[in-house]
Amino acid sequence: MIIWPAYLDSRKSRSQGRRVPLEYAVESPTASEILRAAKKLQLEARMESDKSYPSSWWESSGRVIVEYEGSKRELLIKLARLVRSSKKN
Repeated sequence: MIIWPAYLDSRKSRSQGRRVPLEYAVESPTASEILRAAKKLQLEARMESDKSYPSSWWESSGRVIVEYEGSKRELLIKLARLVRSSKKN
């Protein structure tokens, strides 16, 4: 599964690419934070830092590719919670 930071970004609307409810969304998540969260969940993950989210092609946000058996929504919520808790610390 490909995970773009925009999927978890609280500053983005659903039409701009956010895929989690605002209650789980994180302000300005980075691909490296998402990668750390995936590793914390003991998932096979790798980051491609030179990629840009298609609808905001001018921003090189990077993306994370995760091996996960289950729904993408479930994974996104788990990742968002971990990224949010790591930003608070």
